[in-house]
Formats: sequence, structure tokens, C-alpha cells
Amino acid sequence: MSEIIRETSREQFYIPANHYASSLRIKYFDSISRVAPENQKEKFVLKKAHDLLYSGRTKEAIEVLKVLRQKSMNGLLRYKLSFQEEEEIGRLLALAYMRLGEQQNCIHHHKASASCIIPIEPEGYHQVPEGSRKAIDLYQEFLERDSHDYNSRWLLNVAYMTLGEYPDSVPEKWLIPEHVFESEYPLKKFEDIAPKLGVNVNDLSGGGIVDDFNNDGHLDILVSSWFPSGKLNYFINDGKGNFEEKTVEAGLDLVKGGLNMIQADYDNDGFLDVFILRGAWMGPLGRHPNSLLHNNGDNTFTDVTIEAGLLSFYPTQTAVWADFDNDGWVDLFVGNEAEESHVNPSEYFKNNGDGTFSNQTSSAGLSVSSEEQPYYVKGVTSGDYNNDGWMDLYVSTLHTRKNLLFINEGPDENGDISFKESSSLKGLGEEFSSFPTWSFDYNNDGWPDIFVAGYKRSGFYTIVPDIVREYLGEPHKAETMRLFQNNNGVFTDVTAEVGLDRIGYAMGANYGDLDNDGFPDIYLSTGEVSFESIIPNKVFRNNNGEKFQDVTTAGGFGHIQKGHAVSFADIDNDGDQDIHVVMGGAYEGDIFFNSLYENPYQDVNNWITIKLIGTRANRAAIGSKIEVIVLDGGKEQSFFHTVSSGGSFGGSTLRAEMGLGQASEIQKLIITWAGSGNIQEFEGLQLNSFYEITEGDPEPEIIQ
Repeated sequence: MSEIIRETSREQFYIPANHYASSLRIKYFDSISRVAPENQKEKFVLKKAHDLLYSGRTKEAIEVLKVLRQKSMNGLLRYKLSFQEEEEIGRLLALAYMRLGEQQNCIHHHKASASCIIPIEPEGYHQVPEGSRKAIDLYQEFLERDSHDYNSRWLLNVAYMTLGEYPDSVPEKWLIPEHVFESEYPLKKFEDIAPKLGVNVNDLSGGGIVDDFNNDGHLDILVSSWFPSGKLNYFINDGKGNFEEKTVEAGLDLVKGGLNMIQADYDNDGFLDVFILRGAWMGPLGRHPNSLLHNNGDNTFTDVTIEAGLLSFYPTQTAVWADFDNDGWVDLFVGNEAEESHVNPSEYFKNNGDGTFSNQTSSAGLSVSSEEQPYYVKGVTSGDYNNDGWMDLYVSTLHTRKNLLFINEGPDENGDISFKESSSLKGLGEEFSSFPTWSFDYNNDGWPDIFVAGYKRSGFYTIVPDIVREYLGEPHKAETMRLFQNNNGVFTDVTAEVGLDRIGYAMGANYGDLDNDGFPDIYLSTGEVSFESIIPNKVFRNNNGEKFQDVTTAGGFGHIQKGHAVSFADIDNDGDQDIHVVMGGAYEGDIFFNSLYENPYQDVNNWITIKLIGTRANRAAIGSKIEVIVLDGGKEQSFFHTVSSGGSFGGSTLRAEMGLGQASEIQKLIITWAGSGNIQEFEGLQLNSFYEITEGDPEPEIIQ
């Protein structure tokens, strides 16, 4: 398998046609510029400068761009470069200065995330001011020529922030006022403790999972980096407040690359396995194989993709595990990216229960894409949307098509399941462009709702102008988030009603409980590939299932580096959910440190944590439903949770970590086991406790 991965990367990734392979392209354009006709040399020198910048060789890029800019100002590039190319020189130079300041201050002298959290506080001010200072001069020059240049306006304000001169020194006509960053609720501040714990991996975009891989009761961390040569990093939680990197010992040093990962116990042996997704965003160059890593139960993993029958070559970054046929074994749906020029069908793999899978996409009615109607799938989630005991499927797609809802119709006379596409019938027929998605019960009414983050800018350049317009209260045409409330199996768009009709330009995203009030909140890990698109991550608190409140600034979450996989998990076993975020962009020079935000709400509200072990249900109990009925102020209140890893980009722990607000006691716990349909009820459980519950066992085990 490792040889297959190396071969596909040689053929499809490390080639000049791949614009992410910056280092290789530098050599390519340099060689062409040496032999090109005199009137074409600068075209290739400019391309080389672009790739120098995007490979991380910022100082070299600056020197090349300074020479080109001087030639341009002296009129020496007329008839050699187009007007747009000459304009690009200045913009690349300004951006290079911003990157230089970032490298000299944020990366080389990293102090948690302070230097990259909007609005930047004193501990994050740049000690080496050269980069930001020179960028400011250029952005002011651009704005004098075009006062509606929102990219320059945004970066000008950010540059002043890095120097500690915002807002006072920003020219008033270009100021983005402080009040636009104010939070709508006084959430406590979360501290980034990744550097203290040694888990602040400094790498490119990738996947992340926080879960208990060795069954010792302490949550471990697995992260990936998306380049084919990218490293996996496996950190074992020692239960004493420390993490040990065990990548090599786990046999994961030979497993390379992966933009996303999802976990499940596919063979019901009691240890969580991992599926790695590859090839996303690469189009015809994205035919990279995914990998299934089997957890051997001794802190080692083995790639069993070929043996399991999961070897395929389609570009993807999204998949979901669920027991779709209720046989006690989790199946796998992989959402592949299809376009008119290269149709890549999504895939449904039935778990055969013997360590292998069978591709039953067509017979199950899950052939998502065709030549007539390809779907660029960017997110998938599963939920029992009509509460009939069969897991359904929701598919999020890019490029303004309707998303798809496949209702599971159960088995036919031969025992084979089938799905019916029902989005329009169920109130989900709107056409829009979207990315990460998930199923959760945001209002605790017992019916799983659907969240999906819009992902489409109004122009062709970057998302920044739309973000600035939203901050300034000006109209924009970017895609906004969507929240679809489930009303007995039919959905209603309540986005505006709950205050989520805002830009949610998220790549990674997930949900969890920020303050243990029992209502799931939202973390959006934002960005796009352009170096200019340094936009803050966004976090929204769920206020009793009625409104979502922006708490980005109060919580200290406004990270402007590229955000990817998000995982909610109680990393220190203190009863509240911490947040792990994989940072870094797509280009090889766009690396940054991962974050782990420690939750400060352990003593504010009550909670319960439950690990489910299926016997007739799948072992990890994925898809099982939990209802906790509590007494709060003399009244009964129900909180609901379905076992899953959460959003479609990032893996939260599969154990149920449920906030219970100000509950005075737990009256009843009800579990509906996925697949088997068994229902168990328990009374007498303690608040603020860890439990392990095995299907069929009448006595929950309390875990110390």
C-alpha cells in the first residue's frame, strides 16, 4: 500500500502541473526563464516569485519581487507583462511582507496563538516589525488608488494590529472598527495549551481525531498533513497531564498524507480504527488511494486497505461510518468529488463482518454522480432523520447544486437495503454551495437537525471582501450557513430565525458543548487556499436552542490562520469539552501550529460522560441514541445525543460527553442501541460522573 501511495504521488502530485507543488515549480519556471525569449522572461520570473512565496521561501520571493516592481515602475515591463501581471507584482510583494512578519514573529517565536487571534492582544504584538511596516506602506498605496479594495483594507488593519497600533493609527477612512469584533455573550476565555502539552504540530492542513485508541480511559490525538509526503502524528495521553508522541512506535511513520480522517471500530474488536481520505481539490490529479488503518490493540496500526476491499482511486476528503443495514457492523459511505470533465462516483461499502467490505453503491441507490449530473461532494453526515430505526444520509456539495438527502428504506425481500433521494420532498431542495456538515439535535426535541456551512464567495478573488462587507454591515453575495430544523422528518430552514444567516466560510467544523449547558455549540474552522484569506475562525454559542450567539472574541477563538479539522473532546477528563483544531493551509509554505483550547467551564454546569459498548449493536455504538432526563428547578428537561464523531471534517470522541446545565439530579437515562434497536433505561446515575455501559448489562459501570 505504501508503494501505491508513493507511485500515485510521483505521477499526480509532484509534477509542474500541480500548483500546490511549489518547490518543484520554482525549478521548473526558473529553467524556462533562462531559455525563454527576452520579452517573455519576466513572465516566468513572476511565476517563480509566486511559488517562492507559496513554498515558504519568503525572503527570496521579496528580493525577486522588488526587482520586478522597480522595473515595472520604470516602465521596463511594458509589452512584457499584462496590466494584471504588473498589478500582481505589488500585491505579491505586500503579501510577502505580511508573511515575513508572520514567520519572524508567529512561527519562529511562537507563543501559543496570541499573535494570530483577532483582535490581537499585546502578547501577540510583533517584536520584529519590518514585515508589517512595509506591508502597511504598500496597502495604503493600493487603497489610495482604489478605496474599495477590501483585501488591502482588511490586511492593512491586521498589519496595524500586529504592531499594537490598531485602531488608533489606522486611517479613519480605512478603519474596520473595534466594535465589529465584539461577542454577543460573555463566554469565558479558552486558553491554547497545545504548546504546553507538546501537541502543537507545525504543519499543513489535515485531519484530526481525539479519542481513546488504547482503551485506557484517556483520550489520545491523531493528526495528519495532507501532502503525500505529509506525516501522521500520534500522541498518547499518559493520564498524568502529558502526551507522548508514538508515531514511529505505532508503525504510522510509513503512512503518509491525508486531508481528513474518521474513526470507527469496523471489526468490532474493541479498538478504534482509522480511515484516511486523500486526493481532494486535485481534480484529475486527485486519484490517490484512501487508507484503512487497523488498530492492532497494542498501540500499533496496520494498513489493511487492500485486504479489506477498500482500494479505490477517487478524490475525496469526506466519508461517514454508520450501520446502515442494522446488522451490527458499521458500513462506510465515501463522498467523492465529481465534475463534468471527470466523473468520480461516490461509494457505499457494506461491511461483510469478516474484515472485508463489498461495494454496493448501485444496488443501494447511492450512485450520487453521473455524467449528466456530477456532484462535487465536500461533506457527508448520517442520522436517523425520521426516527424509524434506519440511518439515513445527507450529502453536502459545492458549486451551487442542491444537497442530497437519502432516506434509508430498509431491506427488500432479499435483505438488501436501498435509499431514496428525498431532499425536495423533505424541505431540503434549495440549491446552494456548501462544505462541512453534521447532524445534531440543536434544540433537544428528539429529532436530529442538519447544519451545513455555506462555501461560496461573491467574486473570483478571495473571500476577504465578503467578510469585510459583513463586518461593516454592507451587502454581500457570499453563501451563508444553513440550519435545518427537523419537524417529524420534514425540515424547515430556521437559519435567520436562530441568527446563523452569516458567512460561515468553514473548511473544518464541528459541534460540542462549550459551557456544559446541554445545548450543542458550533466551531467553524475557516479559510481558503489564498495567502490573503486570513479570516478568523468563528464560534457560536447555542442559547437554549433558540438563538446562536457569536462568542468568537470572548472565547479567544478568532484564529486567522487556515483552519481545518475540529474535534471536541474532554482531553483532561475534568468533565468539560476541550477543542482541538488542526491549522495550516494547502501550499507547502502555509504551515502553522495546531491548537488545543482548554475549556474553563468544569465547575460551572453539571455533566455526564458515557462510553457505550455494543454487543448486538456495533461495538463502538455509532448511531446509538442517548436521552438523559434531568430535574432542573423542579422541572423535567431532556438532553439528547447520538454517538458519532460529529462534523464531516474533524473527529470528536465517540464517547458521549453531555452537559446537563443546572440539573439537580438525573432521573433517567434511556439508550436506543443502533442496529439492534434494543432500548435500555437506567435510574440512579450520579451527576458529574463517567460511566461505561455494555448493551444488555443492567448495571452501568462507574469509571474513576
